Amino acid sequence: MISAPLRVPAPRAGAGIGTPPFRSASASSAPKLGRIRCAAAAARPAGRGAPTLYEVLGLRAGATVREIKAAYRRLARERHPDVAGAAPGAAAEFVRLHDAYATLSDPDSRARYDGAVAVAVAVARRPYPRWAAGAGYGRPRRTWETDQCW
Repeated sequence: MISAPLRVPAPRAGAGIGTPPFRSASASSAPKLGRIRCAAAAARPAGRGAPTLYEVLGLRAGATVREIKAAYRRLARERHPDVAGAAPGAAAEFVRLHDAYATLSDPDSRARYDGAVAVAVAVARRPYPRWAAGAGYGRPRRTWETDQCW
């Protein structure tokens, strides 16, 4: 799972597409940054990496809100620290379970999460760009020694 805070500028009223951002010394006209926390799961081999939020709840990706709530309640009864006792990692497991439910039960945060997952999967499936193969972009690298006429 890929998880990172993301800071995006809030849209300005009247700003058109292709309009460069306006920078001003005054704080009132400076673009405001919103903070979004998103997590995305790229295609990964089974058994490696962190599970998606759907996998934490034991659900498929297109689960309904009712299924999400039922899965959370069932797992919370099993994994709550008061029930699980002093099992190692019980509290952390419950926190992960609650975070998954909090994200997937809210329609806005679920839409952001699903969009981030779609982007991560698309990036993971993108072929490796040929130009990134080396510093010479596919051409032999010239150095001081190769330029000398001995």
